[in-house]
Amino acid sequence: MASTLKVNTIQHTGGTSALTIGSGGVISQPNKPCFHVGKNTDQSINDATVAVVTFESVTDGGESGVIINKGGLFASNKFTVTSTTTGIYYFYTSLFAQSSGDAVDLYVYFRKNGSQQMHTAYPANSTGNYSFMLQTYGLINLSSASDYVEVVIDSDQSGGNALNVNFNSGYHRTEFGGYKVS
Repeated sequence: MASTLKVNTIQHTGGTSALTIGSGGVISQPNKPCFHVGKNTDQSINDATVAVVTFESVTDGGESGVIINKGGLFASNKFTVTSTTTGIYYFYTSLFAQSSGDAVDLYVYFRKNGSQQMHTAYPANSTGNYSFMLQTYGLINLSSASDYVEVVIDSDQSGGNALNVNFNSGYHRTEFGGYKVS
């Protein structure tokens, strides 16, 4: 025998709506953690350096709604969960970088609690390519309060050249985002 539960909204005892079901069956979770941030200044990475990529544009609703930071979990260049927001998250990043020299080694990766996670390597000895689009994405389990994820770039350029991680005025060439999957 089947049972039917008919509700429009599920709330916490404190009155916060946790889940709403529309008449068309669409489920809304207004407080589900998610973010999409960008750069608003260029960042210079010295040759033979591993550096955290900085993201200055992080205010929820900023830049005509382009910036998303639901729950305020993205701050100080990293996404950090609390005891109530732990779970499995999908992360993505896209970095536009430029150099005046060839890339010898060039990697972008996520770092969870200081340890390297999945990464993307740009082909070594990319002679003549001075602009790079680096992307990586995947699932990361943030199972404990204070677990965090940040974007890291490892740059080795020929001739000691610096790498410029570019923001571009008007739209973001460099961005970082993610959302809770389960």
